[in-house]
Amino acid sequence: MASVELDFSELSEFNASMLKMVEQDMPNEAKKLMQRAGNALRRDIRTAYKQKTKRKTGNMLRGLSRGRAYIYQGTEYQVRVKNTAPHAHLIEYGHKAVGHAPRKRFNGKYVKGRHIAGKAAKDFNRKFADMADKFVDDLLERGIG
Repeated sequence: MASVELDFSELSEFNASMLKMVEQDMPNEAKKLMQRAGNALRRDIRTAYKQKTKRKTGNMLRGLSRGRAYIYQGTEYQVRVKNTAPHAHLIEYGHKAVGHAPRKRFNGKYVKGRHIAGKAAKDFNRKFADMADKFVDDLLERGIG
């Protein structure tokens, strides 16, 4: 069986140049893309929280929020997805368990962090690349470029 080697570097360079052109010439379109990406990431993190936590109190899910897209260091758009629940950082990064009178057996034990949001963000990189490719395709279909 013959093997075929394909070089997509030119296409990825074209996509990068297209995205850069859109950022400069049509900032609203790039901003909308980032807002949609932030919403998608928030949905992915919410799903991951539902799958990987035992207690379903709802505070972790209600605390998830997406910020506005903003220009970072003058060259690129960025959007933040954060959890404002008061205990979110404990589940994400871990903590030292401090028990009260009836639960003294837990005093001093370290509870490992689950890194749920971090893992979901890593998995989202591939999804964002697909979103960017689709965005470029839509722009080409509309005749921009």
